[in-house]
Amino acid sequence: MEGLNTFFLGIIALCMIIITAGMVGIFFVLFGIFKTLKELLLELKLDYKVISPKVHQIVENLENTTSIFSIFSIFKRNKKK
Repeated sequence: MEGLNTFFLGIIALCMIIITAGMVGIFFVLFGIFKTLKELLLELKLDYKVISPKVHQIVENLENTTSIFSIFSIFKRNKKK
């Protein structure tokens, strides 16, 4: 009986490890998506600044909402251009 308890606890621990690895993977994917979105919004802001002030305002508001995720930029290295 004790062997079965150990076996099932091992299965539970393995499932927890798999779930944790999946969550970390999802975190990195979301980080990449937000980083790409921020870059695209910067390009849009530069393109539409000339065309329409209203569109510029909308893009700027979207960019400000993604700046919440700029906390993660602490972890990225500074790239020299």
